[in-house]
Amino acid sequence: MKLISKISIVISIIGICIAISIQYNLFEGYQNATGKTRALYGIKHLMQLDYVIIGITSFILSIISVFKKEKIKTIILTLSLSILSVLILVLELWKILQ
Repeated sequence: MKLISKISIVISIIGICIAISIQYNLFEGYQNATGKTRALYGIKHLMQLDYVIIGITSFILSIISVFKKEKIKTIILTLSLSILSVLILVLELWKILQ
């Protein structure tokens, strides 16, 4: 495994941890909110989308590793982790938990 893939995996794991933390905090806040505050939770979710840059950075590094002709298993791992990191942030998983 080359350096680019290792960096991509580390960035993806950091992004996934941050995304899970954000989703959990949104869920806890939504449970404690009432009325108008619940109606505005979509805006609060939009404010958290700045962290998508972490997943996009990892995705770009994964694409670079494709051009560096690394092993296919490593490429699939880095791409899937980076996509998962972005999806966890973009999807409103905290709504499913309620």
